[in-house]
Amino acid sequence: MRQLEVLCAVIETGSITRASQRINLSQPAVSKLIAALEMQTQLLLFRREHRRLVVTPEAHRLYEEARRLLTGITDIARLAEEMRSLNSGTLSVASLFATGHRLVPSVLGRFLQERPAVNLAYQVRSSNKIMQWVVANQIDVGIAMTSIDHDSVESETLCSVNAVCALPPDHPLATRDKITADDLAGNRFISFGSEGRMQAIVDETFDALNVKRRVIGRVYNSATACGLVAQGLGVAIVDPFSAADFLGRGIVTKRFEPRVEYTFKLLFPRLRERSCLLEAFLPVLRSAAAEWVADCQAQC
Repeated sequence: MRQLEVLCAVIETGSITRASQRINLSQPAVSKLIAALEMQTQLLLFRREHRRLVVTPEAHRLYEEARRLLTGITDIARLAEEMRSLNSGTLSVASLFATGHRLVPSVLGRFLQERPAVNLAYQVRSSNKIMQWVVANQIDVGIAMTSIDHDSVESETLCSVNAVCALPPDHPLATRDKITADDLAGNRFISFGSEGRMQAIVDETFDALNVKRRVIGRVYNSATACGLVAQGLGVAIVDPFSAADFLGRGIVTKRFEPRVEYTFKLLFPRLRERSCLLEAFLPVLRSAAAEWVADCQAQC
């Protein structure tokens, strides 16, 4: 590599003297390296004509390949430095809607603002789909609500937050400080579909107390439920992250008892080693999640 670097310097500067100055080697050392390269390649690379250094066609051809090779090595060194400083690489994240609409984008925005060269892959999907991607080793980290155990998945709790009751502002219960399950007996209720965990959790809460609701519809996520509540169609038990987007826009939220907990998990492919970039991102995400839990519970 040093011989090729010298070859390029001599050709680009036009003389051994200027080449030695560029690469900080003595002239005899430059000449020795050129001679060694000619011996190894068994090619005549330079001729001296009237005290002028003439580059042979073979040297020109070798120079073209050497320059590409040296440029590639420089690029690799620069990439390695960027990776060490966490300014390069790929970060693939997936989140369910509750955290994927505001929380995760806000964290990614702050984290990547100082890392513009990082390639981001981000998707908001269902917990089941995110679980599939983690099992298939297709993402670095997923944020989901799932209790499924799988040999290919590592998980940890990102945060837990209490559900709230979302009501239209003119609802008879809207002036109360808290809403109990008994308060909602006979009320028009917006529940969740069977594809998510929350339907079972909410239904079990009311069933255990033998409280009958008028379930007028089932939706996919809390944001959709809040949208229907805002239209005066009923009440719902939702996560406070989603509800926060609707405060002042047709709903009010109240503390709900008995406690219904939303637990958000970080899911990692067990066979995928965590990159330095991911390890730097996770503390930022955890800290932001803790702040959001505190803020949302204070608002609701």
